[in-house]
Amino acid sequence: MKNAVSGKNVIVVGAGIGGLSAGILLSLFGYNVTVLEKNPVPGGLMRSYGRAGVDCPVGVHYVGALGEREPLGILFRAMGVSVDDLFSPMGEQGVIDRYIFDDFVFDLPASLDDYEKNLRSAFPRDRSCIDRIIANLREVAGRFADISFFTGGSDPFQNMDFYLSLGEMLEQAGASAGLRSVLAVPCNLIGVPLGDCPVIFHHMILASYLFSSWKLKEGGRAMTEAFVRRLHETGGRLLLNSDVRGISVAQSKVAGVMLASGERLPADIIIFAAHPKLLLGLLEENALRESYRRRLRSVQETQSVLGVQVAVDAKRHPLLPHNIYRMETDEKGDIQKGVFYQLHSTQDSATHLLSMITKSLYEDWALWDHTLTGCRGSAYEDRKMLLARQLLEDARQVLGDLEDARILDVYTPLTIRDYVNAPEGSCYGVMRSSRQLLRTIALNNVPVGGLYLAGQNALAPGVMGCVLGSFNVARQILGADKFAEIVG
Repeated sequence: MKNAVSGKNVIVVGAGIGGLSAGILLSLFGYNVTVLEKNPVPGGLMRSYGRAGVDCPVGVHYVGALGEREPLGILFRAMGVSVDDLFSPMGEQGVIDRYIFDDFVFDLPASLDDYEKNLRSAFPRDRSCIDRIIANLREVAGRFADISFFTGGSDPFQNMDFYLSLGEMLEQAGASAGLRSVLAVPCNLIGVPLGDCPVIFHHMILASYLFSSWKLKEGGRAMTEAFVRRLHETGGRLLLNSDVRGISVAQSKVAGVMLASGERLPADIIIFAAHPKLLLGLLEENALRESYRRRLRSVQETQSVLGVQVAVDAKRHPLLPHNIYRMETDEKGDIQKGVFYQLHSTQDSATHLLSMITKSLYEDWALWDHTLTGCRGSAYEDRKMLLARQLLEDARQVLGDLEDARILDVYTPLTIRDYVNAPEGSCYGVMRSSRQLLRTIALNNVPVGGLYLAGQNALAPGVMGCVLGSFNVARQILGADKFAEIVG
């Protein structure tokens, strides 16, 4: 952990959920916070976007653990962001997610106790393996529920089994193919294969949804506006269209940033809530040790996605009380192909939005690697639409007749790359796999005084990881005693 820094002038680079959270937290304690965003609108992947009058989600489809004394709920309430205004609970009919495989269906229920029952009922021959998984899940959930998880400065997970890959643990335990495939779904959700996903990240994600699961009421635009409003209420400011082109360092400490406009903004503290690899182009070469630069260059990215937004008739396709995952696996139970489906209401009562998301490799779009959004030509558009129609055809096996469907938008890894500056268009940034876990953890120790990482890449993937990362930065800057006032 870094030593506390002096000075109250804070610049946050990036106005996604991680950057806005960090800005809110430090503003609450009297720091002079300026959040810089290169785009004309804030929110990053948290924000939804409009197509044909329909609000389309990008990165926030549903979240876990937003209950009053649950991990993410504690963090939201500490920032003064209303959960009840933004989200509605899922699972009221007992199911959060439905996993559809070729030969069986598994329902992810709304509690850990019911999850254990479902696993034991579906896989009676995997008793000892399930014993181990459930014991670990309960330990992780218990640590999450303890307030010291947020206020303590040390790693609360001392069980070394948690840092194995889940695939390795299941191999050791002799898990059946069916059990492997069910447990692989949360890994697939964050773009890390089962064989590379550390047990701890799998269990953090799964435990959070089993605490409670929540969907946005009005979409990511309203969520973004709530975070921006809270930033302003706490005294912070947000500057849009402010592309950072350089970070200045003096005597091994940050001194400020230079914008594309040529304006220089001084800073005592800089919180970088963007992809850490971007630091390579923003800092002078001698500002970072060569060992740190090599580590940054070498880390692998999580897999990216192809997203398709489709308008459907609301009467023919009523809202579902759960999400659907359609998965195809190999003989070992490892997922080879998967699609996520979610139906949303829209401002038009006659129309529902079907969001479909599937894995898409960055290299699959290499032909257009050096182009920008809106300037990629007809061949790119044709390929997007071909893949979208294929996904729509496959969706008929899950959702029934979709003859009325209208494709509103298709986004690729290149779209995500251009919007949030992720080098390979990944929604989850750096892959925190078991093979490079120590390397990625070490990235947070930026060898420049006053410079901190937040956002997707700081601690763990997803909304939970983003917000936890921002709280971790706040703890380092404020010190343990002041930080405890936030969540205590």
